[in-house]
Amino acid sequence: MHRLLVVFLAFSSVALADFHEFKAVPVDSELGAKLTRVANSAQKEFPRLTADNLALSVIDLTKPETPVRADYHGDASFYPASLVKLFFLVEVYREFAAPSGEPSKELKALQRYNGGEPKTPPKKLTPEIERALREMIWVSDNDAAAFLVDLLTDTCSGSELEGKALEDFIDRRRKLNRSFTSLGYDISAMMKPWSFGPFGRDMQLLGENKVNRNRATANSFASLLFWIVCRRAISPQASDAMMSLLERPLSPPRPTENQVKEYFGESLPPGARLWSKEGDTAEVRHDAVYVELPSGRKLVIVILTRGVADDKTLLPAIGKHLLAELEHS
Repeated sequence: MHRLLVVFLAFSSVALADFHEFKAVPVDSELGAKLTRVANSAQKEFPRLTADNLALSVIDLTKPETPVRADYHGDASFYPASLVKLFFLVEVYREFAAPSGEPSKELKALQRYNGGEPKTPPKKLTPEIERALREMIWVSDNDAAAFLVDLLTDTCSGSELEGKALEDFIDRRRKLNRSFTSLGYDISAMMKPWSFGPFGRDMQLLGENKVNRNRATANSFASLLFWIVCRRAISPQASDAMMSLLERPLSPPRPTENQVKEYFGESLPPGARLWSKEGDTAEVRHDAVYVELPSGRKLVIVILTRGVADDKTLLPAIGKHLLAELEHS
């Protein structure tokens, strides 16, 4: 079972996917030493992969009552490519499938900003939203992600804007940043993933010197996966739904659904189970995974790389180095 049915008594009972609580997970020095060795081995094997272009974050959940973690450059910012869709995924479930009851402080403030009285909105996951979530996670579809960003921020792409209209557009796109900043994350998730853009007002949003470009860290993605796996991202039911979307067979039935071959999953032994989301462009090549190994090890692993994206052997090779270190007692 992928579910960790243990209650982490050291943490609060509120299911939010809080980054501060992730940082409170004990750092294991031995695990950290292993990640440093993995990084050194990867840089020797791939000379173009410099130390500042690699980040690793690992959480060992094998003993769920006492999880430990470590990272290598885990708080360094990277362009996340399609990994940003993990933040979109969590935010969709927060917005459309959060438990009923008193709205959050942020939601109250947002409703006041929009001129309304704070109240719990009657929002539900529709079949079309669920279809977009599947396409966004299963095949990393950018159109599906753009549709969800529009829903979450009450914006739409289009021609250039001026004055207050542009200011309002940019402020609305900051909604996800505000949401995750309130949980301790230092990220930016304002931009839609584009295959050949952005254009129009989205180009204006990107800003001078790409100031509003999406960015995130290995630790931020490890934190999200940690709370999803622990069934504490939004709610147990929402976490289970997200896990179902992220689960991947090691032999994908359709090539269009491949996020295994040429990614971390390629390094896994037979009998392993994988939940993952990859992200790659001409600049970066990443993977964020939760794995259950035949040995019984349960691990959240995030690999962020920059500058070697054209080498499709990179992530499987780093995966092999990681598994060799992590499986070695």
